[in-house]
Amino acid sequence: MDWITCAKSYVTVVEMGSLAQAATKLNTSSSALSKRLAWLENQLGVQLLKRTTRTLTMTDAGRLFYQRGKLLLDDWTQLVSETTSTYGEVSGVLRIGAPLATGSRLLVNNIGEFLSAYPNIQVELHTLAPGQLPDPNLDVVITRELADFNSASFIATKLFDFQPRFFASPTYLAQHPPIVDPEQLLHHNCLLYGSTSHPQEHEFEHDRKLRLSGNFVSPNPEALVNAAVAGLGIILVGDVTVRKELDQGLLVPVLPEVRQPKSAAYAYYPKLEYNHTKTRLFIDFLKQKVGH
Repeated sequence: MDWITCAKSYVTVVEMGSLAQAATKLNTSSSALSKRLAWLENQLGVQLLKRTTRTLTMTDAGRLFYQRGKLLLDDWTQLVSETTSTYGEVSGVLRIGAPLATGSRLLVNNIGEFLSAYPNIQVELHTLAPGQLPDPNLDVVITRELADFNSASFIATKLFDFQPRFFASPTYLAQHPPIVDPEQLLHHNCLLYGSTSHPQEHEFEHDRKLRLSGNFVSPNPEALVNAAVAGLGIILVGDVTVRKELDQGLLVPVLPEVRQPKSAAYAYYPKLEYNHTKTRLFIDFLKQKVGH
């Protein structure tokens, strides 16, 4: 018996809800799992599970051991993966967090190429709220620059700068007179990011402010880009977000000199005692793809 095997067995039993299902997942027998749980409880000197013929219920001690043990097991798995990948082929799970706008456009458009380069890596993409602080259970968070992240626990590395500007489809522009002045945008249908259809005031360089309105609003950036491609209106977005559509000629700039103030995208990852091989590879990949 050893601590890691028995702790992993306990965590799996709790998550599967039964010895039989946990045994199947771990490719072992229910009797072997029972012996591991008994060994674990004997070593700890406390009861972890209340067992009946039909149910398994965690005790207070069992709940604490599960919560802390799961995190330690995840760290152990990551440690082994990082250590072996330093000298061999990179593998394991890379847990990425990002707001919907970043995840659905920037990351999804590039993750396929990253996975082709590193086929033994599996990606878990988690959606975060805009401005949400980094999560220590994630390997890396890709988001706008955060002013109040915990620098004692996380490392921040800049990925790229971006300045949202206006784009529209050639079809939309062909149906309207040429746009030569920013004030003309006030009379165009703008595709708005958000959850309400109220007009939105946006700030731009040189202290310019524009109050934009339109008949299509969504918190889903994918829907907004698709609406712009379909000719529904003008979209305000960063070049990186619509690079594929620009390369294909589906969208073109409108008044390219009218830009919002420069912002930056960062990668945040937890400070750990072991190497961040997968995280570092992904950050370097993103810098190469979109950091120019």
